[in-house]
Amino acid sequence: MRAAVRLLTRFALSDVCSVCLAAAPVADSDVCARCVSRLPALPTPRCGCCGGPLDGVLNACGECLRAGGRPWEHAVSVFPLTGVVRELVHRFKYQGHTYLAPFFAARMAESWHRHGCGAPDLVVPVPLHWFRHMCRGYNHAELLAGCLCRHLGLDLGRHVRRRRWTAQQALLDFTARQGNMKDAFAVRGNDRLSGRHVLLVDDVLTTGATLAAVTQQLREAQVATVSVITAARG
Repeated sequence: MRAAVRLLTRFALSDVCSVCLAAAPVADSDVCARCVSRLPALPTPRCGCCGGPLDGVLNACGECLRAGGRPWEHAVSVFPLTGVVRELVHRFKYQGHTYLAPFFAARMAESWHRHGCGAPDLVVPVPLHWFRHMCRGYNHAELLAGCLCRHLGLDLGRHVRRRRWTAQQALLDFTARQGNMKDAFAVRGNDRLSGRHVLLVDDVLTTGATLAAVTQQLREAQVATVSVITAARG
């Protein structure tokens, strides 16, 4: 039923912009050219560890310096999680507006190429717990990853699974987020991951606790390089 409602809603709104609901969207997008031009950009220079804004003269932000760095090699995000971007991410993640996945993925692919972080071998989405997946009807990270694969010409690898239920990260502070992710993930198909460069996909990088937990598991599977990419940076 949820899928049918989403399909009917998308059909009814197929000729309007997902942001302003007025102008016709540009080709291969659900957002009109005017709204695309008004979307905020991440400030530069950016942290070499997490892709967030720098607050000093070093190549890493204060948060990454305090954490002793990050477990991944590269981090790329497209938008700051503010204003209309926050609203679009919320619609996409929680309200079934899955037609926004191609829009976000196209910008993620552009950012990836622009940053020149090397050529990954495989795209891996951050998984949802099976019950949350069933309730929501989809995994937003997997939708982004699937669209991104088409832009980058790569295969999608479902090599990570949720081992247990976790509270929503958005409801927790920094310390609680770290504990919430402890032993939350497991990796399968280690023989197909060993020595490879994995591009890990999620919607938002905030504290990085979720992506760090997945990265640690990929390291245990002997993945050589882990890069992360998200639509937004919180």
